[in-house]
Amino acid sequence: MGKKEFRDYVCRPFCMFFKTGSKEYLACQAALVIERLVERGQLNPDTLPKQKGPHLWEKRDPFLERVICETCSFRSDDCDYQSSTPPPGAEPCGGYLLLAFLKQEMLVNTADLMTLSEE
Repeated sequence: MGKKEFRDYVCRPFCMFFKTGSKEYLACQAALVIERLVERGQLNPDTLPKQKGPHLWEKRDPFLERVICETCSFRSDDCDYQSSTPPPGAEPCGGYLLLAFLKQEMLVNTADLMTLSEE
């Protein structure tokens, strides 16, 4: 799976931080986990939602925060959502949003997410 395709089904539709042509080589931990799920055939990018649902990020997911966010390279400097004092309306990265949706719809299981986050 090429990075261009990856950006098209995770970053572009879900991440408010994604800017075409700017640091496109970067990826959050959640997006990397989604990419691994696709590479293993556990997710088909063609069946993923094409846009984020409203308010998906308003209910925090302690599991995703522990397993995904704690190991994300963006957490310390670039993640307002996970900061100790998040600004009002802070939104997580697109990978977090998509994983939250997939988990909510039971399209991924926690054991796979734990394993893939450690790779």
